[in-house]
Amino acid sequence: MAFAHSKNSRVLVNSTHLSGRITGWSVAGERGLGETTTLLDVGSRFLPGLRSGSISLNGLFDGAEGDIDEKIRATDGVQNGLLASVLPDGFTIGKPAFITTSNLSSYSVESSVAETVSLTVESTPDDGVDHGRVVHGHTAETSTGDSASVDNGASSTNGGVAALHVTAVTGTTPSLTVKVQHSADNVSFADLITFTAATAATSERKTVTGTVNRYVREQHTLSGTTPNFTYAAAFARR
Repeated sequence: MAFAHSKNSRVLVNSTHLSGRITGWSVAGERGLGETTTLLDVGSRFLPGLRSGSISLNGLFDGAEGDIDEKIRATDGVQNGLLASVLPDGFTIGKPAFITTSNLSSYSVESSVAETVSLTVESTPDDGVDHGRVVHGHTAETSTGDSASVDNGASSTNGGVAALHVTAVTGTTPSLTVKVQHSADNVSFADLITFTAATAATSERKTVTGTVNRYVREQHTLSGTTPNFTYAAAFARR
């Protein structure tokens, strides 16, 4: 049995690794139910409906330029302004990842005389919460390559969703193209999702429909002079 300690969890929001400001989090996936109970039933009956959820972040306030307060306030009123990947057990490839694209619903800053100024972020995801796996840890890449594959044990048929968080970039005219690929045999891989080429810190979420083969991996292609990209990526089956 593999339990996870909260100190190992990590949080990425848009193009920022916020773990150094976050003290706690919660993610909830929900699904609406339509009641179908009739007079002839002896118990309640329901029909699964729309997916929804919630994400809450608790952290330490920092009002410096470019820090957490500025990053969160910039999403106020922006539809799907918060692309968050919450990793309960760290950045190791194959570890769990919750992926959400959400709307900021509440941002509060709290203070008391004996405590550090803190903050709470509440947001409501569009399209629910997807439970996937890390396919690239939050590390730097300087050349083209492939990450280790993740074995699902079997193929799936309902498509999936992927998230990319590019947090730091250096080099002259650097460019990074990240793909999620899949394979039936862990030898021959085909492209499944291709993210928009990144030339600066950025984030993106993309979906795919149809069959996803048993194995998935991340592939990265870098160009430019001495390119260096720090980023993380996750993929969730549906």
